[in-house]
Amino acid sequence: MFRKILVPIDGSACSLKGLRYAIDIAKRCDASIKLIFVVQRPTYGVYPPEVPVTFDDVLSLIKKDGEKLLSDKKTEVSNMGLKVYSLLVVGDPFEEINKAAEDCDLIVIGSRGQGEVKSLLLGSVSHKVVNHAKKPVLIIRPD
Repeated sequence: MFRKILVPIDGSACSLKGLRYAIDIAKRCDASIKLIFVVQRPTYGVYPPEVPVTFDDVLSLIKKDGEKLLSDKKTEVSNMGLKVYSLLVVGDPFEEINKAAEDCDLIVIGSRGQGEVKSLLLGSVSHKVVNHAKKPVLIIRPD
């Protein structure tokens, strides 16, 4: 039924729980997994003292974290015998997830990502995805 499953991950517990669900589905359907990490350009100017203050430096740090997360999870999924792809993009999470889903049959996404306050202020990415995606969406709720 499903041949390729898109799993947006950001390191949050909910997104990683979504990956576990996607792995289970992929094993049952002999499907591949496409991981995506979306780097959203910072739009605020307050950083802890140890973080460089330029947007490009912050963007670079976020990309580095995303690359590490994708690499770790890609290895983990591959070691389970599943075919896995990964993608790191910079842009609007909702738009980039929808673009990445074009060649997929299912999107498995956590209901909350990094930071609930940010989610409340900017609108939930998963809410936008479920309401506008052209593919089936499985929303994973926190424990």
